[in-house]
Amino acid sequence: MLPDGSGCSGGDSRSAGHDELSNSRAAQRFDRATGWKCARADEPARSGDDPPAGEGCPELDELVAIHETRRRLEHRESALLAEMADRGTCDALHGHPTGMWLAHRTRQSRAAANRQVRTAQRLHTRYQALAQAFEDGIVGWQHVRVFDQVANQRIWPAMVDLLPRLIDLAKVATFDRWAQEVRGIAELLDQDGGYDPARDPANNRLSLIPTTDGVTHISGQLVGELAPTITKLLEAETDKVLTRHRSDAERSDGEIPVPSRAQAAAEALGELVDRGSGVADGEGRLPEPEIVVVYNADTGELTDDNDRRLSPEIMRFIIAAGLIRPAHLTRTGDPLTMGHTLRYANRQQRRALLLRDGGCVFPGCDRPPSWCDAHHVDCWDDNGPTDLNNLALLCRHHHRVTHRPGWTMSRDHDNPEQVTFRWRTPTGRLIESQRHRLEGGPTTAA
Repeated sequence: MLPDGSGCSGGDSRSAGHDELSNSRAAQRFDRATGWKCARADEPARSGDDPPAGEGCPELDELVAIHETRRRLEHRESALLAEMADRGTCDALHGHPTGMWLAHRTRQSRAAANRQVRTAQRLHTRYQALAQAFEDGIVGWQHVRVFDQVANQRIWPAMVDLLPRLIDLAKVATFDRWAQEVRGIAELLDQDGGYDPARDPANNRLSLIPTTDGVTHISGQLVGELAPTITKLLEAETDKVLTRHRSDAERSDGEIPVPSRAQAAAEALGELVDRGSGVADGEGRLPEPEIVVVYNADTGELTDDNDRRLSPEIMRFIIAAGLIRPAHLTRTGDPLTMGHTLRYANRQQRRALLLRDGGCVFPGCDRPPSWCDAHHVDCWDDNGPTDLNNLALLCRHHHRVTHRPGWTMSRDHDNPEQVTFRWRTPTGRLIESQRHRLEGGPTTAA
């Protein structure tokens, strides 16, 4: 019997929300899952408030106690994150959204911190029954993550209606079995609602992830008309590349090897992009990619603007593909002044800021230079010059933070050999700027 008194077949005791799903495939799957697990349960589930039975040795008992303490801390952490995000506390005190503040303070990735904050918010606003089960020790954070991942905008109300029974299932099912059933129920609910993921353009995505060793990883998925169109174009171009390599191999008596189809597909993608860049946009301009190469005179190392190492072989291709524009740097790495007669930073100044700042200078922000504005520290309208010493890269969010009432940004003159900045918050707290190319993190003064 389930804790609500229903039998192993699932029973007929359901809320009004469950009655609407009584004939659906999702509800039938849930009933099968419940019966499967109940038939194998040897004893009633222990409530989260009951003391755990001894494990036979102090070390195992201590491990169980550590797990319970971790669960309680995770629940409290989720409640605090949800509360701070709703209040906007981190933004008001530190100029950061909650996720970015969490990433900066805990040294984790911004993507992971943002996911944690969003999940915590939904847990305590949408899934109150699940939050209570989390507090009671019936489920853990891993259950919360699985539920939140599948409870998308289309089906989350229906999933919430099923929560009481899913929580009952969690009392007797292993986590893997519970997660499998929850994912299956969510998939069936989506199908019952007429959702076709292959026709949802929001499912198109592409990610380029560069690494410091010069390798860029590509991942993503294509749906709708993009899937067949791009697939056919790339396959046709891959066939052309392979034909060309086979011809070269034949003419060189095999000294020029024929690449694998995967390698040929990568070359084909590059050639398609190159040809596309030769077509003017709607304003009659051609795309003009620019690669910044930083040369370290002390080590002889070549890197790009994201500190990725560039080999001599890569440099030869870069030199052949475009112009090399040298930039002279001071001993501290500051680009020399490049003019201050314009209202907006010109292209040369943007290059210099890219080299000096490397991205948003607000501490803890990881936005790259392409996402940043060239901010006048001394306002242009108050005769502030468009000069490198008066310019700093700020992402759009921290640009707005800097212009908030009570926030002031100024040049830090304590170190005259290096251009750095600081903010004073409405409470009088001082925040020092960061540089993405310098070792050591930003500092904050009380």
